[in-house]
Order: sequence, then C-alpha cells, then structure tokens
Amino acid sequence: MEAWVRFSAQSQARERLLRCSLSSPGPAGSRRERGSWRAAQYACALAGAALSRAGNGSGGSSGTLSRLQHLEAHLSLGRKLLRLGGSAEALGGAQRSLHLPDPVLRFCLTLSHLNRALFLACDNVLWAGKTGILPGLAMDKWSQRSFRYYLFALVVNLSRDAYEIRVLLERAEAARKRGKSPENRPQVQADGRIQRLRLHLQAQLQLLLQVLRDNPPLLLDLLRNACDLVIPLEKLGLCRSSPGIVGFCGLTSSVLSILTILHPWLKLKP
Repeated sequence: MEAWVRFSAQSQARERLLRCSLSSPGPAGSRRERGSWRAAQYACALAGAALSRAGNGSGGSSGTLSRLQHLEAHLSLGRKLLRLGGSAEALGGAQRSLHLPDPVLRFCLTLSHLNRALFLACDNVLWAGKTGILPGLAMDKWSQRSFRYYLFALVVNLSRDAYEIRVLLERAEAARKRGKSPENRPQVQADGRIQRLRLHLQAQLQLLLQVLRDNPPLLLDLLRNACDLVIPLEKLGLCRSSPGIVGFCGLTSSVLSILTILHPWLKLKP
C-alpha cells in the first residue's frame, strides 16, 4: 500500500502546470508539471470566453475559438489520465490526518481527503467513459457525482481555513489585551448600540487583515479554495456564472497552487 501511494503521488504530480518545468527532475518538478496542465486548461477557457464575447462571428474568430475549445478538452482528458490512482494518495492522506492532535483539524482534513478520494474515483470512471473503455457510461450522472464530492471537499477545506483564522484571531486578541493595561486603553465614547457595534466590527476587521497579512500560507489557501469553489458550484447549477469567471477562478487557483510548489513555505501545514 505504501509503495502504491508513493507511486501514485509521483504520477499524479504531473496534473497541474504545463511549462518549461517539464524537464525538472524530482517530485517538485513533476508537481509543477501537474499544475501547468490545469493552468493551461483554464487559460484556454478564459481566452475562449474572452474571444467569444469580443468576436463578431467572423470565420477567423470561430476557427480560433474552436481550436481553443478542442485544446481545453484535450487538456482536461489528459489531466484525468494523470490523476489515475490518485484516490490511493488521498486515502493515505486521510490515514495520516487521523493522527493529528487537534480534533477539529483531524476531522476537517480526514473528511477532505476522503471526499477527494471519492472525487478522484469518479473522475477515473469518467476518463474510462470518455476514452471508450466504458462505452455505455452515464457521463452526466458521474460528472455530477464527481463535482458533488469536489464541492464537499472544498467546503471542508474552507471550514478548516475559518477555524485556523478563528484560532489566530483569538491569539492576536489575547496578545493585544496583554499589551495594554486597562488605564492605557483608549476610551471611546460611543453613543448607542449601533455605534458600539460599528467600532467593534471595525476593530475585528483590522485584526483579521493583520492576521491574514502575517500568515501568507493561510491567505493563499483561503483564496485558492474560494476560487476553486466557483467551479463545482457552476457545474452543479447551484451558482450561475459566465465561462469567463470560471476560467479566471480556475486559472487564479492554479497560479496560487504553483506558488506553493515553487515556494514550499507558502503551503499551509496541518
């Protein structure tokens, strides 16, 4: 099992970014390669949406748009191929997260890995259907099932981010109170409940911005999960948006993922 998890992690690492790093040796190079495929796919989606919006129906524009759509479809199919066996890696991650001391992180990360394993399993079935291995496959049903598990995983990831922010806010608030004696704290004359609430919310917002500014890995993880959330919401019909927004969010998420690969200290640790 351990050998298969290590093998699938290496092969799955080709799924995210298509660029000159294809020749980079070692796991980091293969992870950059994986990120490039995803970035290239959503870049095609964004370019196609922009061309479709700006085009006037000319033959040249239609031909370019058709080529972009075909390239996007091929990149999507290629990513599905490179994700074969990824469920084993996700299950290995779930097994490791069971040993985390924090119960909230243990619950969130384990549930996220399990949903990702189910998402990847459905994605593997979709690949088999699109390549003709399973000719009678109900593609729409499996696609909806796949995006449903993907959505669950992202919701859990965002819940983990919210928990991390809450813990850091509590620590920052406690440190601020310790640094100020009661007589030195500014006395604000607030007339009425609404005024006091406004001042409290303003102080909390400033504290939140400070926490995010002082913790780039948490900020990047929050932005990446929020951008990714648009994709399954759109595919499941829960939130209507344009193909351009989906392409932009997917490309932004991919670039943020690439940053965590190029600079490992930006990756949020458990």
